[in-house]
Amino acid sequence: MIPTHPMKLINIVANVALEERLSEIAEAHLTSGYTVLDARGAGSAGLQTGALEGGSNILFMLIVPADRLDQVLADVEKLMKRGHHLAVFITDTQVLRREKFSA
Repeated sequence: MIPTHPMKLINIVANVALEERLSEIAEAHLTSGYTVLDARGAGSAGLQTGALEGGSNILFMLIVPADRLDQVLADVEKLMKRGHHLAVFITDTQVLRREKFSA
């Protein structure tokens, strides 16, 4: 069996206007990188079609070692306390190359 290493996957659904701020958070916590995807769907904020400029959502994804999770989430929570609507999901994940995510 190929060895894997435990990490935490953080998925954040946010307005596209927060992409730069989320990127800054990721960089401030020395994450090795992140992935951003366009996101559409419906939820408590209603239908998000992405048809209106500035009205579209993104899925911001990053993987961190467990010992950095609370620090990253503390900065994300600050955005929520400022009134930004975010959906944040944290899951346990496994990676093949630990060094890629432990910058």
